[in-house]
Amino acid sequence: MAGSHTLQNVHDFVMNNPQFVHISEPEKRGLEILLEASIPEAAYDSSDHPSHCHPGTRYQYIDRIVHWGMGDVNPRHRIFWLKGPAGVGKSAIAQSCAEELAARKKLAAAFFFSRPNLRDNPQCLFTSISYQLASKLKSYSEILKSTIHDDPTIVTKALLHQFHDLFISPLQELAAKGEKVTERVVIIDGLDEVAGETAQQAIIEIIAASTRDGTTPFVWLLCSRLEPHLIATFNSPALSVVTHQEELMVSRDIDNEIAKYLTDELAKLGKEHDLPLPWPRERDIGALINLSGGLFIYATTVIRFIGDRNSLGPKDQLRAVLALATSVSKHNSGHPLSELDLFYLLILQRIPAKILQTVQRVLLATTIGELRTNLEGNRRLLRLSSSQFHAACRTLHSVMKVESSKINFYHASFMDFMRDPQRSKQFCIQLESGNALRTELMTRLQAICDDPDVKPYSESFNALTGAHNNSKFQQTAYKNLVEGFLVLCSTLPLDATTLAALASFNFNKIAKSMFTDYLSGLNMDALVQNILEKDRTRIVRSCKHRDRHIYEWEVTQVPEGANWEGSYILGRGQNKCFCWRYQYGITLTPYPERPATEKIHRTLMKRIKFWRT
Repeated sequence: MAGSHTLQNVHDFVMNNPQFVHISEPEKRGLEILLEASIPEAAYDSSDHPSHCHPGTRYQYIDRIVHWGMGDVNPRHRIFWLKGPAGVGKSAIAQSCAEELAARKKLAAAFFFSRPNLRDNPQCLFTSISYQLASKLKSYSEILKSTIHDDPTIVTKALLHQFHDLFISPLQELAAKGEKVTERVVIIDGLDEVAGETAQQAIIEIIAASTRDGTTPFVWLLCSRLEPHLIATFNSPALSVVTHQEELMVSRDIDNEIAKYLTDELAKLGKEHDLPLPWPRERDIGALINLSGGLFIYATTVIRFIGDRNSLGPKDQLRAVLALATSVSKHNSGHPLSELDLFYLLILQRIPAKILQTVQRVLLATTIGELRTNLEGNRRLLRLSSSQFHAACRTLHSVMKVESSKINFYHASFMDFMRDPQRSKQFCIQLESGNALRTELMTRLQAICDDPDVKPYSESFNALTGAHNNSKFQQTAYKNLVEGFLVLCSTLPLDATTLAALASFNFNKIAKSMFTDYLSGLNMDALVQNILEKDRTRIVRSCKHRDRHIYEWEVTQVPEGANWEGSYILGRGQNKCFCWRYQYGITLTPYPERPATEKIHRTLMKRIKFWRT
């Protein structure tokens, strides 16, 4: 009977020591695991998706790719590599193609990598594609749900095994049931922004093997910059036979398309601000076209700059851009983005001097692990008030947007520019501002380690980390402080003061307060390489090169899932800690006191090794 209860009309019923068991839903849990290992923001239809091409522009490329995706070209070319330098509009074309193919029911999935926006983890690529496909194909979704529920480790496996378990095996099972999946397009944009060249090449090779062997019904649009290792990979015999290549170039041949974009967008701004016609003048648009130099990224950044609501208005902003015309004729750096560099310099020169250092510190913090997109963590690490933080971010409206909880960069070229002292000159975040922030974080960490009056999670501890009275925030703030210092030690040149501090740091005490948090942005290999060889033994030692027979006790300390070969011991004597490498980052754990018997064993093994040699 509808609405009846299992215990309805039951009397004199007693339960002794009742235990309520939660009955899990394997199908639901399977997709939850997959979603947790994915990056939904990287999809073409997420709120973070890149802008599509302006109507009436880049149509020749969009049409060609869509026709290829519909199966109207050489059937051997199941991979389409759209290549080109930064700023030519690869992401916009990929976004437009994704929308068009989705409308024709031919899109399997789309994934947009973005290094400055923390979408660079190769481990999340195939899981994200699989999740998007599961949302479109119910029969595939049903198999995937139970498969992942039975083996949740699928999402943490090596990319090759992930690909097999998430695509090849389920799709073969569907085919055996007579439910063959029709050919669909997968779009991957920003391959060059994947963390690690090895991972970039592995992704391409896995996809190529699948297309050659026919193990999946996908064709792949891959977009990237012209990096040497990617050129070598795509031009290899194994790839060239299954790949069609098309290059987007910096070319004045697209001036008419840039003109259309600028004319349409400036007309909108003129209406919004009730500017009397003629605004802009035809010659002003011509000057902007010349300044763009065939780069769509220049034109789109100019429009955001002119439309900045925190400025004196579009007229003043346009005048500032047009003033660059004389500078461009004199400036010839030889860099392919030299015109864009001058525009980025204009943006930075208009930042009030009193907040410039704060702006540089905010940008520096975005280079540190999760702080790349974590607005609150970024603000607390820098110990800025909400008003100070947002005032700094408003000056960069043209190159990044600040949402409720994160920072998003429009294009990777801006942070590339900010890291290069040859391009950003005195504004470079790797110079004085970087050293100043690193010194500040080092001083705060030293106070936590050395000052007996600084108790864990006390008011003084919170002041040093930028936390407040909440255990979760305290732990995160402390982790960000540790990671921030170590990341800046790995990316900036090390001076004598910093080297001395690293040699004497009480890393053991730091590790005791780290709990199980991952330092996702720390590259220990880069940190080691940044320390001169003569100083390394005072600061860090690789586990890989330690004799497993002599240091047998250390090997027994390896936690489950850690990689001994890629791990390190940081610090010396009583100050040292383990830096365990996991799939998702580095974890610091204290170096326990050695048992007396182990010390005797190690001494004996050293003597045996000496006698043998």
